[in-house]
Amino acid sequence: MQCRKPRRTLAGIMTEQHLKERHITISEVLEGDMTIPLRAQAIVLFAHGSGSSRYSSRNKFVANVLTNKGIATLLVDLLSQEQKRIDEETKHLRYNIELLAERFTEVTNWLVQRPETRNLKIGYFGSSTGAAAALIAAARLGVPKAIVTRGGRPDLADESTLHQLKASTLFIVGGNDIPVIAMNKMALESLSNAEARELAIIPGATHLFEEPGKIEEVAQIAADWFECYLLETRNSKFQNKYDRITRGGFLSSLQAKHAFQIKFRDRFAAGEILASLLSKYKNDLDGLTVIGIARGGVVVADPIAEKLNADFDIIVTRKLRSPHNSENAIGAIMHDGSVFLDTSGLKTQQDISDEYIAMEKLEQKKEIERRLRVYRPNHREYRIKDRIVILVDDGIATGATVIAAARWIKKHKPKRLIIASPVAPKQVVKSLKDEADQIEVIRNPSNFKAVEQFYRHFDAISNEQIVQIAKRRFVS
Repeated sequence: MQCRKPRRTLAGIMTEQHLKERHITISEVLEGDMTIPLRAQAIVLFAHGSGSSRYSSRNKFVANVLTNKGIATLLVDLLSQEQKRIDEETKHLRYNIELLAERFTEVTNWLVQRPETRNLKIGYFGSSTGAAAALIAAARLGVPKAIVTRGGRPDLADESTLHQLKASTLFIVGGNDIPVIAMNKMALESLSNAEARELAIIPGATHLFEEPGKIEEVAQIAADWFECYLLETRNSKFQNKYDRITRGGFLSSLQAKHAFQIKFRDRFAAGEILASLLSKYKNDLDGLTVIGIARGGVVVADPIAEKLNADFDIIVTRKLRSPHNSENAIGAIMHDGSVFLDTSGLKTQQDISDEYIAMEKLEQKKEIERRLRVYRPNHREYRIKDRIVILVDDGIATGATVIAAARWIKKHKPKRLIIASPVAPKQVVKSLKDEADQIEVIRNPSNFKAVEQFYRHFDAISNEQIVQIAKRRFVS
């Protein structure tokens, strides 16, 4: 997309390097540091990531580069001092995206009312979880003209929010930050109404861009983006030398009638991406247990337990098949005989007799017992009570087996129960909210047909694969 001709050259803006720098108080809980160059035409509001603050050396470096381009900056803390103290202990407030988005919205409204900033164009720069807060605030307000995220977690903003966004948006990700690359690629797909959208993958960089010279590369491409889409002072088209996805390929396909569908490579890769989403639960003082639902959920749970340094276990639950179509579930059963029945589904199939249900329960319970003898031959005790438990499946279609498993786990009194899956349809995610303390999914599409449509490789899982994972994980 061509940028409009400049209203004033950067040289003209920066003929004098006078800056107005000062600490500001926005409200009882919000404070920040604002720098306004002489004759600035725009301001960029920074949203910091998990565990960070306005004193972040990397964001301060980026802000300094922007002020040298004639762009004002505001680095603000979205948590109060007391909330920061609580977050240091619990690590949970940094993931309260709704709270962060509300604070970001409050700061934006403050900017548009202040005499010295109300005439400035507004841009956002978001890092890590702060990226999601910035994207949500931008979609709600429609104020910012340009957004840049660094190592962002746009997956924490829902798909409908990204679809509403109109601001020109650049995602910057480290080339070695594989899970976050995948999350940003999927988010890029949803930015269908943005004026411009790009993904820049900085080679050799990890999540925090701590490697020599990498934050400098971030700052330069961010400045280029804001010059083009916020200041509108660049004559030529924005050049993204870090674009690994060709515009003619990926981005043009997004505009096609049938949008490109990003898929997980396989279950293990999906688990690695999901592990990044679940990292906020790591190192809980009361312990963490990751439980995979056999079979596919076990493969997804394997890298999650590894990355979260969590205890690992396997659970077996079987769906109760409809007599009319064995692929359809009328419920599910656990190894102890506890049953979840989909009453709404049964109402539409009134000819399903109690005798059929009893026989199906008996058959599926026998299969569960057989599998448990193979997967858990030593009858290990499940470590659930007073611990955070993450229940993992490779995809949730109807939710029957997950509900049966979740209700069984809750009988054993976990501290918190998290249901996690790479993909689940929106309506099912809503139905699961009463079954757990939190639902964590990477994709919740409205056009869901089957779990396998979201994987490039969705091979059948053998008993031997599960046994090998169990042998490795259950070593004491």
